[in-house]
Amino acid sequence: MIRTAQTLPVLVLALFAGACQSFDERYEASLPTDQRLPFQVATEVSLLEVQTDGRGRLTGQSQADVERFLRSYKTDGSGALEIQSAGGGRQTAVAEAQIRDIASIYGIPRSHVAVTGYTPQPGSAGSLRLAFARYTASVPACDVQDWSENLSTNLNNTTYPSFGCATQTNIAAMAADPRDLLEARPMDPSSAERRSVIADKYEKGESPSSSRTSGDSGKIADPKSGTERQ
Repeated sequence: MIRTAQTLPVLVLALFAGACQSFDERYEASLPTDQRLPFQVATEVSLLEVQTDGRGRLTGQSQADVERFLRSYKTDGSGALEIQSAGGGRQTAVAEAQIRDIASIYGIPRSHVAVTGYTPQPGSAGSLRLAFARYTASVPACDVQDWSENLSTNLNNTTYPSFGCATQTNIAAMAADPRDLLEARPMDPSSAERRSVIADKYEKGESPSSSRTSGDSGKIADPKSGTERQ
C-alpha cells in the first residue's frame, strides 16, 4: 500500500505531462500554414569576376556576362551596384568607365554605381569584379520534411508536419521582392490634384462625385424586340 501511494503522484505527473505535450502538438498543427512554416528573408551577395584585355577593355564574353549581371541587378538588386577593384591604374579606369557606360544603357543611374576596393582571392585571374546585394526568401522548416506519421491512427485530427511546404516554397520562389512576404509596402500618397478638386466642390456645396451619364448607370440593354417597342 505504501509503494502504491508513492507511485500514484508519479503517474499523475506523467499523465499531465503527456496531456500538455499532446495539447502543444495539436495547437501547433492547427496554426495557419504561414505560422507553422514561416518565410525567412535574408540578403546574399551576387559577384561577377570581370575579365579584361591588355588595354583594360572588357572581352567579348566578359561584356556579355556584365550585361547579364546588370539585368539581374535590375530585377533583384537592392542598394548600390559596386565596381570592386583590386588596384588602380589606367587599365582599371578604362574598365570602370566601360562598365558605367553599359550600366547607363540599362537605365542604372551613375549615382547607383559605387567604386570600392577588395582583396582578391589567391589564384584569382581578375582584378575587377561587380557585386550587389539581393534579398532571398526560403522556408527553413521545409529543408527536412517529415511525412512519416500515420494519420489513420492519429486521433487529434492533425496534419503532417510538412503539410503546406510545396505552397510555401513556391511562393518564396515566385515573390518578385521577398520583403513583401514579411510586410506590405507603404501606400502611395494620395493625389493632391484630386483632393483639391473634391475640397473645392465641398466648399461650393456641390456634389463631390464625378459627373455621370446615362451610359454609366450599368443598366442592361432593353431586351424588348423592335415589334414590342412599337
